[in-house]
Amino acid sequence: MIPPTLKRRTVLLAALQVFMAGCSPESSTAPVAPATASHAGVAGDGLVWRVSGGKTTFFLAGSFHLLRAGDYPLPEPYETAWRESTHLVLEIPPGDSQQAANAGSIKNLIQLKSGTLAERITPATWEDLCAWAGKWSYPVKSLETMTPWMAGLTIAVTTSAQVGFKSEHGIERHFTARLPGSGKTTEGLETTLGQLSLFAEIAPAQQEAMLRQALAESHILSEKADTLTHAWRTGNAATLHASISESFAGFADLKKLLLDDRNAAWVPRLESLLQGDRPVMVLVGAGHLCGPGSVIALLEAKGYRCIQLKSAAPAGINKAA
Repeated sequence: MIPPTLKRRTVLLAALQVFMAGCSPESSTAPVAPATASHAGVAGDGLVWRVSGGKTTFFLAGSFHLLRAGDYPLPEPYETAWRESTHLVLEIPPGDSQQAANAGSIKNLIQLKSGTLAERITPATWEDLCAWAGKWSYPVKSLETMTPWMAGLTIAVTTSAQVGFKSEHGIERHFTARLPGSGKTTEGLETTLGQLSLFAEIAPAQQEAMLRQALAESHILSEKADTLTHAWRTGNAATLHASISESFAGFADLKKLLLDDRNAAWVPRLESLLQGDRPVMVLVGAGHLCGPGSVIALLEAKGYRCIQLKSAAPAGINKAA
């Protein structure tokens, strides 16, 4: 029986969708269900801010790490930021997760050093996990050596893929694919290993709670992902923040670890870029740019002005500034 407190909250989806650029475990090869409708035809602004008060042109753009092919083209402000920038800053530098030197360290983080997952979680959770694996044709053997948090992420990624939300359609992939020949330089704020290490800090009991929630919410993940994506496309930062906050209810330590602490850690580097001589586009998970404690709020507290960009209005339509 799933506790009522877990209903309609998808903390691992929120983490994957708007925070964790480097955490994309392989999904199963099960047949993909019909994709949900995208919002590419919906007039929208996306989540892009122009930041002034420094020495250079500077944009903060909110990314979704998992999107559908039908979510393109992106809202116009993303193209504005790309066109006016010569330096692209991402959460993770391109190719970082594929570096052979990281493979061993990453494996040590995502796999148990001894024993099996069934021995680390309750029998009921293991039974439900096996049932989920059977439904999606995911090999149980692959789950046996995973840490609880990695099993939870695997559920979120695999289930998302079944309704079309994949990292290959993520906004980072879209822009990094355009780097060759563009003349633009790039860098990352973090590393794949660093992001995965954050999950390893989570207490075992909380890891199982996350896993339980991922199992409970796998059947409504499509609905939740669609809500988040619509808020992003229409530029509704308040709705996105509210939805993310709801997802993290009961996981305050996790929100602090994945969101608040990282926002604060990034600000000094962003300030140095603001004072540089290269026009910059910073592309990070959209959740980092919404609400109190966001990168936007922290920069505004330091005296920078952040203005959310709007798409050009169709002829005959007046659009608020």
